Amino acid sequence: MRRAFFAGISVGLVPLLILSVALALVLADRAALLPDGLVGFLKYRPFFLAVLGVVLGCWFNRGRAVFAMLVLFFCYWFCISAPAFLPSEGAQFLQLATLYIVPMNMLVLAFMSERGVFRRRGIARVLFLGLQFFALMLFAVRSDVAAALFMLLNVHFIELGGVANAVPQAAFILSALVSVVLLLKGRPLEFAFACTLPAVWVSTLAGPYYIPFGYLAATAVILGGVVQEAWRMAFVDDLTGLAGRRALGHALAELGGQYRIAMLDVDHFKKFNDSHGHDVGDIVLCKVARELAHMGGGGKAFRYGGEEFAILFASRDAQRARETLEILRKKIAANKILLPDKNRSVGITVSIGLAERSDGEDDPWKVLKAADEKLFAAKDAGRNRIAS
Repeated sequence: MRRAFFAGISVGLVPLLILSVALALVLADRAALLPDGLVGFLKYRPFFLAVLGVVLGCWFNRGRAVFAMLVLFFCYWFCISAPAFLPSEGAQFLQLATLYIVPMNMLVLAFMSERGVFRRRGIARVLFLGLQFFALMLFAVRSDVAAALFMLLNVHFIELGGVANAVPQAAFILSALVSVVLLLKGRPLEFAFACTLPAVWVSTLAGPYYIPFGYLAATAVILGGVVQEAWRMAFVDDLTGLAGRRALGHALAELGGQYRIAMLDVDHFKKFNDSHGHDVGDIVLCKVARELAHMGGGGKAFRYGGEEFAILFASRDAQRARETLEILRKKIAANKILLPDKNRSVGITVSIGLAERSDGEDDPWKVLKAADEKLFAAKDAGRNRIAS
């Protein structure tokens, strides 16, 4: 539960902070604390953030983020520009349609794989988006068609009084279901997609004056999701979910005082891969990584490369670190790996080398190298043991 809580915070902290800033802007505006002319400046800021998001999405080859930004770009343009050149029925229809278009597209994006931006599938997605908005514009220019579609989309299953009666209940149910699906995905970009929905909804229902605030929050949330995705690409190992070697370099640079470093290696991993296949090898690495993530004892695990993992113990005595590693070694050895398509399981073991910083040693990479030498000593001594 504790690990799930911190995982949720790491995924959702940036989007929630952005939504909080947008809410603070609204409250400050209502209290007449914002300078004159700032709201007019905010009117064009969602377009700027959407374009910036498209550029970053293309740079990091995140096609889903580009698509999401384009959805918000066109929906915002509908909300603020349509009344100037469309009949009132068409403008009302388009504003209501955005409450369906945004969640439906975010849901589709959640189940799309990343296929880049300029590849065939990426271009097909952009054309699909353009087709949606072209069709909406065709409907909006006809007052009779727009009015009929508005009545169709403005569905109310239960009669409610007051402000609640202005909420299109079908769209609200759709957005609620889509939000649950996106949040269950548990990934930064999907969490950002989910956070766009309340921003769009609240601003649309609050009235035209607050639409820039809502879309500013929505585009900023997607932008934050792109940045988080880029951070994960750089610092998190895709297979195991542990911090990667780049993150290890940053962590080593921050070490100070007395610390210990352990190097862990899966025994006979090459033979295991050759006998059972690389898919089973990946299962083994994920199993070891899961135990490392729950290790406790003040240790922080990183995937060093291949079947090797590094563990940092900052400000811990040698006995405590060794006890933690011994518990970890025994847990891994006690668990069995069920082989796919075979009615049998196999056991795995690990060897560990542990080294500590000596007086006068200022280079943590040398301590890591000493731990690696201890690891080889553990393997030479028979494997499935700790050398320190």
